[in-house]
Amino acid sequence: MEKVRILIVDDDPFCSSLLLSILGDDYQVTTVNSGLDVIDISTIQKPDCIFLDIMMPGKNGYQVLKDLKDNPLTTTIPVIIVSGLVEESDQNLGLRLGASGYISKPINPAEVFKVLKSCQ
Repeated sequence: MEKVRILIVDDDPFCSSLLLSILGDDYQVTTVNSGLDVIDISTIQKPDCIFLDIMMPGKNGYQVLKDLKDNPLTTTIPVIIVSGLVEESDQNLGLRLGASGYISKPINPAEVFKVLKSCQ
């Protein structure tokens, strides 16, 4: 059976490495450090789920999320926001833009699996 494909988009190498260590044994994980190429990567690799940081240079996570949801080739991919922005307004904006879940940093492995399970 093929592993579920996950794309991690985060400019912080520590957070990407942490998510990779949490998910790497059970999932096929790809990491990128910028939101600029997420649409191209997503249409080629067709991830089953995307973990997306908000605060990134170039294109922030909200812009990436909007792009993903506006593109017919990526609109159905569940996106889980992973962010240090913990205000309810930040979470509400992400969910309004189409995110399937929201995980606050620092990352809790149990929360990662809980939110991921609800997206599958």
